[in-house]
This record gives sequence, structure tokens and C-alpha cells, in this order.
Amino acid sequence: MKLPWAVRIGPAWAFSGDPGRRSEAVRRLDINAGPGRRSLRFRSLSSGQTDNTSDLALRVSKIATREAPMAFAKTLLAVCLIGVPFAASGAGIPPEAASEFNRAVGEFRSGNYEAALRLVRPLEQRHPEAAEIQHLLAIVLDLNGMPLEANGHFEKAVSLQPDSVALRTNYGASLMRIGRSPEAAEQFQKALELDPDHATASFNLGTILLQQGRPDDALPKLEKAFSVQPGVYQNAYQLAYCRFLVGDYRGADTILGRLPAQAASRDEARFLKALTERALGGADRSRETLESIRPRLDRQPQLQFQAAILLLSQGLLESAEELLSEVTRRVPSSYAAHLNLARARHRLGRLPEARLAAKTALSLEETAEVHLLLGDLLEDRDSQVEAVEHLRRAVELEPVAANYYALGHEFLIHWNWETAAEVFTTGLAHHPRSWDLWVGKGGAAMGQGQFEEATAAFLKAVGLRPDDLVGYHLLSQAFDQADDAFDDAVLAFQTLFGRNGTSQWARYYEALATFRKAVRSGDYSDAAARLDALRSVLEENPAFLEAHLLVGEIQFELRDWAAAAESLGQAVGIDPNHVTAHYKLGLALQRSGHTERARQTLERYRELKAREDAALGERVAATTRFIVERDQAAGISEP
Repeated sequence: MKLPWAVRIGPAWAFSGDPGRRSEAVRRLDINAGPGRRSLRFRSLSSGQTDNTSDLALRVSKIATREAPMAFAKTLLAVCLIGVPFAASGAGIPPEAASEFNRAVGEFRSGNYEAALRLVRPLEQRHPEAAEIQHLLAIVLDLNGMPLEANGHFEKAVSLQPDSVALRTNYGASLMRIGRSPEAAEQFQKALELDPDHATASFNLGTILLQQGRPDDALPKLEKAFSVQPGVYQNAYQLAYCRFLVGDYRGADTILGRLPAQAASRDEARFLKALTERALGGADRSRETLESIRPRLDRQPQLQFQAAILLLSQGLLESAEELLSEVTRRVPSSYAAHLNLARARHRLGRLPEARLAAKTALSLEETAEVHLLLGDLLEDRDSQVEAVEHLRRAVELEPVAANYYALGHEFLIHWNWETAAEVFTTGLAHHPRSWDLWVGKGGAAMGQGQFEEATAAFLKAVGLRPDDLVGYHLLSQAFDQADDAFDDAVLAFQTLFGRNGTSQWARYYEALATFRKAVRSGDYSDAAARLDALRSVLEENPAFLEAHLLVGEIQFELRDWAAAAESLGQAVGIDPNHVTAHYKLGLALQRSGHTERARQTLERYRELKAREDAALGERVAATTRFIVERDQAAGISEP
């Protein structure tokens, strides 16, 4: 006989981790080209303005590709038991055991779990090969507070009936309860292979995917559960929650708006509804709603945690930090609560407290994500060697592309180009289609002055994301010093322009590629024709610094000195500290006969260059210290 008791992980204790880092579309860090190397510049994508930090800066984007939603403390997982009538006529129950089995089921259905256990335990000892007896014993053991022992009997039941969807689903839920989420996900996946429309297995697998930081993967599973059982509150709420996490606020609002009045009045639904309305630009009732449900939250750490993560996802950091602090006091064994508290404090700039919370999380459970967080926190404290060790450990625990990138990026920002290149190359051997790793490899090659390799790497990145302008920005810094890959780079810029000829950046890059090609051939007829295209870009965006510089360069090569001086003067007006703009303007002024202005401009260039060289020297010294300390920590001594 089947026991269709089903465990559902829910209603919604899957959490969003730190989506605030996701909201930083690109985290830019200076990676200077190094002593004696070519000056590089990477322009901000967010505006028409250029970053004013250093004309020697290659800005390689640190893009957060993994933001793991965290499960709450394992002891607080909410479990829903869906019971249906049992009968002793099913297969697998020996006839002589039917009466006793029925009595045990009756006690279970009446809520007399201790009595049910007293009946079913000796029954299992006499009939250990009966899957349904193993299953019932597992259920009542779990309900009597013995989840570890229960798990062994769930496993035994599945081994006896491997094609049972119900047994695999409940075994997966048992694994989830004792903290073995990856194995639980495998069981839910196998259950869905047996029955693709099984709502409970879909729901539970979707919930685990949320906990693993994969809301995009979780969404179709939760959509399936909701489509099969639209009237189940947990299905509706969890789907709305997932849609919220992936940024589908309208979809989340639609589901929440269709909840019956009684379900819509539940605390978690009211709070999610308030935050959804806020995200859609409506009235911000989130704080008011939070205060109204606080008395009940104080008695439910699960809901406190979920509310905190929702607040964190919307950048409401102070309230999130307050709730997470309370959760860690109430449930000091919760790894996820300590980890997200560390994240909230990190974003608030409370670094010592953030490090303390992260180390507490690490003492409770070692995961790649807590090592990644500690790597960031220790980098902020200028403890780079220790940060590297945490990032290395993250790669060992979870060798995904994002973790390889984080480790390689740490070496990039300290100009340890060779080691960075090794990390990115190793990562690409495992993840050859990682845009991040190709970008990192290109940045490391540029740092070593290997522009051919850098151009090839950036072309790989552009091929993987042909509409992502970051790849083209980086490609533009390397391609004009490449030989074999030069024509391919020009074609990439032309293809971008062909796809989106109205884009200011596409028009700029096509003009840049045409001009660089003209410099090689000595035929400037096509480059001259691009001046009109660039002027139309500048009419739309007068603050487009690179367009002014390129116009000035083309005019200079065409020997129109006065026009070049005017264009370059506009560039200097946009960025008064731009070293290259001052240098080129000084030359144009000399050629156009403005001797005194040229002298003043070039003197300003020398001042800016001296300041830049001093900063460069400081970076060189800091990098040297980093390498020495890293080698000492690794036990490497000088010969």
C-alpha cells in the first residue's frame, strides 16, 4: 500500500542572500597597467562622463554572477504534511501485518505519534523488507523528533521501491531537514523524472534552487507546482516570492493580488505585497507593514529572517540588520542568519562587525560563499594575503566560474598578472563559455603587455555576449596593438554597428575601428567620413569624452590643427585632469601656432603626469608588499 504522506519544504523559507550586490551592475576597480606599460582607460558605462581616477587605469568589471539565497537554520525549516487516507489493501504489506499496520496508521492520523511509533517499530523489525512499513516508521520517527533515524528508514523505503514518486519526494524532504540539500535535490529531480507533474516534488526542488541562489532555475519548478495546484497557498506564495527575486515585480503582484482574503492577510504575504508595491513605484508601506507584524515576527524567527532578506533585497539595510541581529540572538546556530547579517553590515560599512558575523558563520558551516564574503571583507581591511586564502578555499569547495573569477580578480587588482592569468586559464579549462573568465584573462594579458592575447580573449567575451558593451569597451583598449586579431576586432565593431546603428557607443566604436585601420594603411578617406557620424553623436551627447578625443585625433592626423585643438579643448573641459587629453591638446596648440597656450597646457600635462607617476609608484610598492607577503605565507623564500 502507498503512504502518500508528502513533505513540503515551505511555505517559503528560501531566502535571497545579498541581491544588493547584484544591483551594482558593474563594480569597477583600478587595475593599472604597471610601470612602463601602455596607458589604458576603460570608460564608465553608466553615463556620458569618464571616471577621473587615472588615465592609466584599466577597469575590469567585477560582476556578481553568484548571489546565493540562503536557507534558514536547518532546525527551523517549516514542514507541511499533506495527509490522505491510508488503506491496508495496498501492495507491500504482508497479510499478517495488515491489522497492526492499520492501527498504527490510525494513531498517526489521530495525531498520536508516540502511540504510532510504539506500534510500527516492532512491526518493522518483523517485516524489514516492506517498503510501506519502512515509510510509516520514518514518518512517525520524524514527527517524534528523531529526523536522523527517520532518514535511514526513508532511504531504506526508497531502496525497496525505487520507482515510487511519493517515497522519493519524502526522502528528499527528510534529507533537506537534516541539511543535505544537494542530495535532497537529486531525489526531487528523480521524482520528477518519474512524474513531471508532481506538484510537491516541483515545489520542493524549486525551493532548494532558491536556497542555492538560483531563482531563475527555481522559477519553472515553482510555476509547475502552481499550475498543478493553484489553490495551495504555499505554491502561490513561493512563486510570488521567486518572481520578486528575479525582478518580475508585476508577476509577483499579480499572484499576490489573486490570493483569497484569508491567505492575503497572512503576515508574510502582506509584507511581500507591500515590498512589491514599493518596487513597482507605488506607496511605500513596507515599514508600516513591518511594524504592524513585528509582534508576531518576534515569535517566529523564520519570518523574521525572511522579512530581513526581503528588506535586504530592496536596500533597506538598517531594518534588515536589526532583524538579522535578533534572529542570530534567538537562533545562534543559524549559519544563514549570521552570513546575511555579515552581508548587511558590509553594505552598511560596519566592517569589523561584518567580519565577526562572517567568521561566526564560517564556524557553523564552511561554504564557498562565506569564504568569498570574507575575501571581500579582508580586502577592505587591506589584508590581501588572508583574503586570497579565503578565495582559494572558495574555489576548492565550489570550482564554479564565478569563484575562479573572484580569485583571479584579487590578483588582478594587485597587478599579479601572471598568477591572475594562471587562475583564469585554469578556470576556462573547466568553464570555457564563461564571459567573466575571458574578460579576466584579457585583463591579465593586458597587464603583461600581451595585447594580441588580450584582444583574442576579449573577442571570445564579445562572442559570448554580443550585446554587452563591456566586452567592446575592453576590446577597444587592446585591439590597435594586436596584429593577428586586429581585423577580427574591426569586424566585431562593425558587426555591432550593423546590429544597432542608432547606439552612440556602436557608432563611436565603428568610427574608432575605421580610424585605427586608417592609421595602419595611411588612407584616411574613410576616417574623415566618420567625422560627421561622430559630430552627430556629440550633438546627442555633448559630454561624450571619448568622442571628443577621437574627433581631435582624426583632425590632428588630417592636419586640421585648429579644429583638433578645439575638439581636444572640449575634452579637457569635460575632464580637467585627463592626462592624455592635455598632452594631445598641447601638441595641437603648438601646430596651430598658439605657443603660449601650448606651453601652459603641456606644463599642466607634466604636473598631472608627475602626480600619476607618484600614485603609480605607491601602487608598485603596495603590489610588491603583497607578493612578498603572499610568498612568505606560502613558505616561499628568495633564492
